[in-house]
Amino acid sequence: MTRSRWAQWALRAERTAEDRLAAFLRGRPGWQVTVEPYVAHGTATQCSVGGRVLVAHREPSDRDGPAATLLTSAGRYLTVDVAGTPVTVVVAGVSHQVVSGPEGYLDAIVDLPGLAPGRHTITFRVAGGDPVQGLLLVVDPDARLGIVSDLDDTVIHTGLTRAWVAIRNTLLVADSARMAVAGGAELYQGMVAGDGGRTPVWYVSTGAWNAHRMLVNFLARTGFPRGPVLLTDWGPGQRWLFREDSAAFKARMILALLARHEHLSFVLIGDSGQHDPDAYAAVVRAQPGRVRAVYIRDVPPASVLRFARVHELAEEVAALGVPMLLVRDSLAAAEHAHSIGLVDATTVERVRAAMP
Repeated sequence: MTRSRWAQWALRAERTAEDRLAAFLRGRPGWQVTVEPYVAHGTATQCSVGGRVLVAHREPSDRDGPAATLLTSAGRYLTVDVAGTPVTVVVAGVSHQVVSGPEGYLDAIVDLPGLAPGRHTITFRVAGGDPVQGLLLVVDPDARLGIVSDLDDTVIHTGLTRAWVAIRNTLLVADSARMAVAGGAELYQGMVAGDGGRTPVWYVSTGAWNAHRMLVNFLARTGFPRGPVLLTDWGPGQRWLFREDSAAFKARMILALLARHEHLSFVLIGDSGQHDPDAYAAVVRAQPGRVRAVYIRDVPPASVLRFARVHELAEEVAALGVPMLLVRDSLAAAEHAHSIGLVDATTVERVRAAMP
């Protein structure tokens, strides 16, 4: 059996099991069909609305301690999703009807009545469930710069280059104890402030959608600019057994943002631990005039192969007129950003003060 056939077989088996479990839980006391909203984003006249229809318990656990942390973290990846569910999405007083797709995901393009830039509230409703509010971010047409950032080991310490560290951080460390990369929030806030607070930030990661709520809360708790968090579905797909290729996914998502927001140039921020350099280089190849700079955080343990690969890509990207820097920390990125006018001197000092 080919890899593609294995993937399709696994996908059918997964969906059958989830459908049966969802049907069972929907009739149990204390369980309801609800929507977990993702941060919607777009322009004044059109936005992308996302979320996931799930069967969830009405009373989430408030227990704490190591065992509760493990249960909460593991439970995040054991969702019961519901496909084919009609959902009413209310944006700016206008109702839109959408239907959840495979794995319970909502993914719709909604027309808007010329909304003002900034934050807006949207509401999701399913039959028999409580209304759920979500956030919509409308990009300012006068903004000049956009930021796209990875998450794991770029914003939040995960340790993906060391398997046990990544497992420990993901499953055994409480959400409230997860650590941010030093100086990152100050750097991002400085870039946003440099354009009068209009700079939008998107966080694009191959992390699972199951972690969306935790990541949004983490960004707010640690002072990073609020922005859409774009993730992936972990599990069998039509062409893969686990998830879409990391570099291909990120490049595809970023190029879609560039196409939607043609007035923006972008800063791309990632790390050397996975495939950010390859993804960002692909974006520069496709749209070299749209990228101001690429910053790649060098993550331990040191790797000669990763170092050589980043420098090879950096030379290629530099030939297209875009600096790609392998930086040791947020301060090195801030100093370069200051040298090309992306942040002011005050931001550099704030980043410096945040360094250990």
